[in-house]
Amino acid sequence: MTSQTKPAHARGRWACPPRSIRPASPRPQRRDCQGQLLAALNALTAPTGTILEASLRPWCSATFIGAQHRIALRIDGADAAQQAAALAAKLSETDFALRGHIVADVCVDAVTPGPDGEMEISLAVLTIEDW
Repeated sequence: MTSQTKPAHARGRWACPPRSIRPASPRPQRRDCQGQLLAALNALTAPTGTILEASLRPWCSATFIGAQHRIALRIDGADAAQQAAALAAKLSETDFALRGHIVADVCVDAVTPGPDGEMEISLAVLTIEDW
């Protein structure tokens, strides 16, 4: 007695027909928001504030995509210490209007006096993309 081999579909298994697999289209490139963030900080610190340096590093979590920004500001003037303290207190409550992004967190890392009476403020800012 000879046994016959049944085709895959007859044996209770579903055989996937060969098809080419096309990858999904890549996510569109988003612009970073550092320029918008720096412009907003310039407006907040004008006329005595100056941005000394700024950098950003891409950041993501399981649910969000964004960037970590490190910014150094200088406040000049006779009352630089008072202005720096007021700015540091105001930053956590400030609502930044950035197109396509949300400021998730602002942290004042340090407020230090400079050699000529100016104050330097170091900031860490986390932005996330707004879908």
